Amino acid sequence: MYKKIIVCVDDTPLSEHATLIGADLARRYGASVVLLSVVDPARIAGKTFSGLEAAQMIEQQSRILTNSTHRLGVILTRIGVRNSEVVLPGRSVETILKVAETESADLLVVGSEPRGRLRAWLNDDLWSALSHKATCSVLRVTSSSPIEGYDLDGDHGSAMTRAGSEKSLMTVPLSAL
Repeated sequence: MYKKIIVCVDDTPLSEHATLIGADLARRYGASVVLLSVVDPARIAGKTFSGLEAAQMIEQQSRILTNSTHRLGVILTRIGVRNSEVVLPGRSVETILKVAETESADLLVVGSEPRGRLRAWLNDDLWSALSHKATCSVLRVTSSSPIEGYDLDGDHGSAMTRAGSEKSLMTVPLSAL
């Protein structure tokens, strides 16, 4: 069913959880995983954090995401999941969609906490944008349980998914995947 799964990662526990769910699906279907982190300068530009200039903050964020992505790649390798790590600069939605197309992805896995419709609309929510623009299926991971012993067989909470050719969304209990 799936041959190439892209897991969008950052340095959060929810991202770690999304990675394990992507790994579980990859093991079930013999797929490979691309761990993708995007450093979005537009979200940082014009802001300063702890006296750092925007360019320094972008560089720091890039290092954090590179380390986090590599750490998750090591976990996937340990549990026998073929994977590659990609960290790119760019606008999040556009970069993810471009990589999905280039890699011929069958599935995008995105960690995203649910929000009210108005708040998501106002924030141009990553999940919302991907669920409408992606040509492949998109799985929304909404549970942030920690990684413990790399257990991939338990109940992982719930998620949202959209088939690539359909516009409908449905809730899927991850234990059913």
